[in-house]
Amino acid sequence: MKKFLIYLLFVLLFIDCDLQTGNEPQYVDTNVPLYESPLSYPDFITKNEDYFITRISDVPEITAETYKLTVKGIDETELSFSLNDLLKLEMVEFPLTIECIGNPENGSLLGTAYWKGLNIYNFLTSLGMTDSAGGVKYVAADGYFASHTLDQIKNNNVIGALFMNDEPIPPIHGFPLRIINPGYYGVKQPAWVTSFEIIPSEDIGSSSNDYWALYDWIVSPPMDADCKIFFPNNNTQVQIGDSLAVGGAAYGSTRITKVEISIDSGQSWQDTDIVKSMDADNVWIFWYKSLIFSVEDTYTILARATDIYGNVQHRHDSSTFDGNSKVPYVRIVVKK
Repeated sequence: MKKFLIYLLFVLLFIDCDLQTGNEPQYVDTNVPLYESPLSYPDFITKNEDYFITRISDVPEITAETYKLTVKGIDETELSFSLNDLLKLEMVEFPLTIECIGNPENGSLLGTAYWKGLNIYNFLTSLGMTDSAGGVKYVAADGYFASHTLDQIKNNNVIGALFMNDEPIPPIHGFPLRIINPGYYGVKQPAWVTSFEIIPSEDIGSSSNDYWALYDWIVSPPMDADCKIFFPNNNTQVQIGDSLAVGGAAYGSTRITKVEISIDSGQSWQDTDIVKSMDADNVWIFWYKSLIFSVEDTYTILARATDIYGNVQHRHDSSTFDGNSKVPYVRIVVKK
């Protein structure tokens, strides 16, 4: 019961937070009179104004002129950097799909953007951090905090992003500094960061380093193979012999190589076509399948993703406190 109440609190906090999904088709449990044409895919690179929003409090008021990033724990001196100081550092840029750890199956708390910023490991080692450190804790202006191990910041290209889709990160998405950790849920990618704290090795794994770990969320694992159905809508009606377009996205901590759908409760699976992708790790792919039904009935369409290592998306997910990767579904009514 305790975990259920915590999950409900998390969902209420994150769903009731100005969630914006722009033109992305919504998963709605409503009757659609008759299927006529497929809904559209969202933009492959999500526009800033359409990108999903999650936060625990109000958007902090931060100005470029007064912003300061403090770095603690490298030596006895607390270091401070202005936004102009950070903008002078060498930048790296890459596209990335991020999903909220509390995103339900077939939910809309995900998006893909280009992120540009400073490499955290290079930045901190230039200040004197050594590989004896355990990791880094990031503290945000809204009271949020999260951490990464030394191995993550050293080997996973973790950056302090200052730009989102070639623009300074908008205030709603974390201006001026947001941490980006490829392949991990958004819970590990805090926005509005104002402080870096070096964590000693003995403190790695402490729940005091991650906000949602205090509420029993398992925040450290990377994203599992997962997918979403964009169209058709739930309870769409289609006539026997008509072609039904089914499309969606698939994503995870590694590249997705295959998406399959089933119309017989998972007894058999059909390959879909990957219709859009990018030669980049940790970026979603768009998939498509055309179906024709010959028997009047109500069908449940399931979808599952497989990554480059052969890991297949879970049919059922016994615990959603480490991210929900249960297969999504829509129901279709086929009539004469």
